Amino acid sequence: MLQYVHEDTCCPVQMLPPKTHLDTTAEINHSYIIFIWRELEDEDITDILRTQLNHLKHDELLQWNPRGRFVVIVNDQDSSSLMSEALKIYEIMWMDYKAVNTLVLMPGASGNYTVLDLYSGFPYQNGNCEKVKEITLVDQFILENNGKFSKNTNLYPSKIPNNFQKCVIKTASFGINPFVILTSTKTKEDGTTVYDIRGLMVEFFLLSITKMNMTVVFLQPSLELSFEAIMREATQLTDGIADVVVGTVPLLPITVSGMTEPSIPYISGAVKWFVPCPKPISRVDRFLTVFDASVWLTMIIVFVLTSALFWFSNNYLDRMVQIDSKNLQTIPKCMYIAWSIFIGVSVPEMPRSWKLRIFFLIYVCYCFAIGTVFQAFFVSYLVEPGYGEKFETFQELLDSSVNYGYNDAFDFGVRTMEYRDHLKFPLPRRVDCVDLKICLMRMMTDGDLATISNPEYTKYLSNELGYQGEMNSPCSLDENFIYVSLGSVFSKGNPLVKQFNTILRRVLEAGIAYRYWEQLNREALLRGRTKSDEDGSSMYFVFTLSHMVPAFSVLGFGYVCSTIVCIAECLHRHFSK
Repeated sequence: MLQYVHEDTCCPVQMLPPKTHLDTTAEINHSYIIFIWRELEDEDITDILRTQLNHLKHDELLQWNPRGRFVVIVNDQDSSSLMSEALKIYEIMWMDYKAVNTLVLMPGASGNYTVLDLYSGFPYQNGNCEKVKEITLVDQFILENNGKFSKNTNLYPSKIPNNFQKCVIKTASFGINPFVILTSTKTKEDGTTVYDIRGLMVEFFLLSITKMNMTVVFLQPSLELSFEAIMREATQLTDGIADVVVGTVPLLPITVSGMTEPSIPYISGAVKWFVPCPKPISRVDRFLTVFDASVWLTMIIVFVLTSALFWFSNNYLDRMVQIDSKNLQTIPKCMYIAWSIFIGVSVPEMPRSWKLRIFFLIYVCYCFAIGTVFQAFFVSYLVEPGYGEKFETFQELLDSSVNYGYNDAFDFGVRTMEYRDHLKFPLPRRVDCVDLKICLMRMMTDGDLATISNPEYTKYLSNELGYQGEMNSPCSLDENFIYVSLGSVFSKGNPLVKQFNTILRRVLEAGIAYRYWEQLNREALLRGRTKSDEDGSSMYFVFTLSHMVPAFSVLGFGYVCSTIVCIAECLHRHFSK
């Protein structure tokens, strides 16, 4: 029989004696033929089957395909229990190994070995929810006249219905708001707790499962983003406690293994470095940076030279025919006149000589130009001083004193890939972000922390906290260092995956779940605006005395200097008598 099967198929038949070590390859098998017979009379057929299946599942982890087609050939002399043995075999194949497409081939029930009976089960049909209560005789193979099927029926019909008649799917979940939101909990009379869970990642799942007419029973969720939460929910999936894990499940090697099977991605996007936004510059600092240092130095030199020229023109009589004014005969009065012109105040007396008047006019034009430019920038900076420099590259972030806030779950997931830049931060600058929300809030408020996060979540959090404006929004490096997809994870070979993916793809194309995401963002934005209004923060502000601090600082400095000079003159006059 194996020879004919091998010749009539396009794929070769691989013979595997018991206890054979298999070399794992990436090639997936699609068909399995399993022979079962008793070597001893007291051996159990089901134990022999489990041994072979465990051998295939664990030693052939990457090749193991429970969604393939199975033929279990049973050579048993006890014809009185063939039907019950076939039911037990199918229950093991389906309940323990999720092999729904299984045929059990056994000798005829009447003891006639010229007829082979082919049995199979149909879960999710005839009122069954997973558990198969009866076995069905699909067809019979008659060995006479080169062999033929008595009915010629389809031996592997579709066993997964479109309507699951409210069958239960046990769902584990983990994640943080807004991806996983625990809306309410209720305790039944029998003591069991019912969890009502929503959120962006759960909404994708619920829309698809509702279309399949299944009842979702949520297990106790893990409302955190940590390595322990991932392993806790993954253990529930592999142990059979849960049928699927939803939430912030990254489709990375850490979650997609030989024991799990992912759905198509719900969301795909870049993960970025989020860094502190530039801080507003102090108005006093901005006042000093209206001009560059070279411009300030040039202005001082011009002021000194002008004062010297005024004094020199009145005291160097060999060059001047006429003394211009007594106000220009002393250096302090010359500096006073030059300063008056510089700040746009009238002088007590105009120059008399035409040469000095020409220089006086040039100096007035120079001061007018400098004063106009200064006032324009000065008023602008009083209202909005501007912001400091922004982090542009990862190297700039690494060279700064900003700490790195890491999440152990995400940090472990990134380590399974080739990205290693985050490990360059020294240990004293690494901060454990058990709660990613707190770390992002610290980044936005204190500005001493940078972290790796999803742009959609960070934007949602900034809306909820009421941060508005370009520089108050989350700031990130321009470079995208990794792309991550989020989805759901089923147990390996779960027959629901194919139909779930088909419906989910329609949900994604219709944009239904994204409408829910926009609704969540809108609600967060409204809550954030309410908070900002209560705090008195707005894009408009009252022009108060604090905005005039630089101007009054200069005025106060002038009054202090004038008072000191006045006191000095009084003391000098008193002691000179």
